[in-house]
Amino acid sequence: MKPLAYAGLALLLAALQAALLRHLGGGAFSLCLLAPPLVHLALTAGSAEGAVGAAAVGYVLDLTWATPKGLMTSLAVAVFLGVRLVGAAVDVRGRRGFALLSAAAALGLSLGAVALQRVAAPPEAQPAWGALGARLAVEALLTGLAAPLVQLALRRLDGLLGAEAPDLIG
Repeated sequence: MKPLAYAGLALLLAALQAALLRHLGGGAFSLCLLAPPLVHLALTAGSAEGAVGAAAVGYVLDLTWATPKGLMTSLAVAVFLGVRLVGAAVDVRGRRGFALLSAAAALGLSLGAVALQRVAAPPEAQPAWGALGARLAVEALLTGLAAPLVQLALRRLDGLLGAEAPDLIG
């Protein structure tokens, strides 16, 4: 049930992100409001539930970003696994740690997408690294700043869904 709820929240966050970028920035900057749910899933959900939820959030990313289908789904699961490893090694319970991990997740999603598209695309269609690096860094910074607000919504959603009985895998 939780992965479906996270997919619904991801759709709402994608709509909010599109509205913010259209009316506030007009394309001058970018933001990835779908990175904080990946971080939250990695830090709080069980293994199977978190991986399915990360794939659902990644599928929403696939629908909203102009990338080949499946690219963002696989990158979202990879980010989920990376954050899960970092969360096991470092204490990230506060808002600051969550914001830093969300910024790193947004940067990982963007850099991964650009790197994989550079590898797979023909030379004339490859994205350039020039000014793109600064734009990706600004995106990560803005995502980190917005992450505590998204974290509040994620905690509220967890409170509404309640605790589920543990399964055999997670």
